[in-house]
Amino acid sequence: MNVMLLAGLIFWGTMSLVLSELKTVSVTMTQTGLVWLSYGLWAIAGALVAHTVIRVLRERRTKQNEGARHEM
Repeated sequence: MNVMLLAGLIFWGTMSLVLSELKTVSVTMTQTGLVWLSYGLWAIAGALVAHTVIRVLRERRTKQNEGARHEM
């Protein structure tokens, strides 16, 4: 997965949505929406980090198991 592409799509999608909504929504609603959007972006970033960590751990475990089999 290309993380930079994902981040760019999220950023520009958010910018276009916020700019279009700023004309019709009150300031309080816009601020609340931006807060929830930031929480969502943090959740996505956390999920991507967790996915990468799990993948790396699996690769290391696979390499260790293959090395142990060859030594026997």
